[in-house]
Amino acid sequence: MLMKRSIVKVKGFHLKSRLANRGFTIIELMIVVVIVAIGVALAVPTYQNIVQKRQVTSAAEQIAAFLALAQGEAVKRNEVVVVSVERDNSDGAVWCVGAMIKTADDDHCDCESTSASDDNFCDFITDGVGAPQLINQVGFQSFTMSGSAVGGTASNDFNFNFDPIRGIKVLDNGSADGNLHNVTLISSNTNHSLRVGVSVTGRVRMCNPVSTKAVPGFKPCA
Repeated sequence: MLMKRSIVKVKGFHLKSRLANRGFTIIELMIVVVIVAIGVALAVPTYQNIVQKRQVTSAAEQIAAFLALAQGEAVKRNEVVVVSVERDNSDGAVWCVGAMIKTADDDHCDCESTSASDDNFCDFITDGVGAPQLINQVGFQSFTMSGSAVGGTASNDFNFNFDPIRGIKVLDNGSADGNLHNVTLISSNTNHSLRVGVSVTGRVRMCNPVSTKAVPGFKPCA
């Protein structure tokens, strides 16, 4: 009787050992692969959407920061600073925003110029060559500058001046510039859009131009 019990225990031990060491079957592995593939397929579009939203936000923030810099330089240097915006009218993939010290009524810089020897090179030096003062599409991706406007009218190229005393926008004759200047950015998947505008008082503002493409954290454009 003792021997039989021992045999049963031994057999049970071997059976449990075989079950514990058993590997995955082909069907089980295929199920796991399918589950992982479904998870990846669902996650990739979401990740790409997050990346494109961040690209639009980052570009809008940098453009706004550049405009604020130009405004500050006007006050600091006690000189009129002219800001120039240029946009490719085909799809807005090529664009630039530049600034320079204004020395004549029709003065403005060419933000597409890459040669510091050009008279209309964007910098804050009136005599000699300074560091380029511009921002463009280089280094950005996943969005375009879908629009640019002056006073609500579309315009691919425009200029405006920052007054050196108060930092407000002024015309060439020194009177207040009553136009709102803005640029609009949109992501490649068209899900996200932001607008950067400069008001009559020189206030730089970021806002959502389209409610269905709004980026969280920014108010609707008035």
